[in-house]
Amino acid sequence: MNLPNRNTINYTVKINTSDKKAQSIINLLKELSNDYPFISIYEDETGLSDEMEKELDLRYQYVMNNPEEGKSWEKIKESILSQ
Repeated sequence: MNLPNRNTINYTVKINTSDKKAQSIINLLKELSNDYPFISIYEDETGLSDEMEKELDLRYQYVMNNPEEGKSWEKIKESILSQ
């Protein structure tokens, strides 16, 4: 089992690709990652998958069709604060 080095610090840098300068920085980092094994570039997916959107729609419809089954935020908040 490989344990992480205690001296290792990982950084996350988020860059919006809609800007031309930002894209050039991404390209530079990708080139650097080819030369230096300690640099890794990962693209994060943004937005929801079709499956996630479908599930959220189903849950929303359920809540809208069954309002008596849920609790309002005020009731939940009151319950938490009373503990």
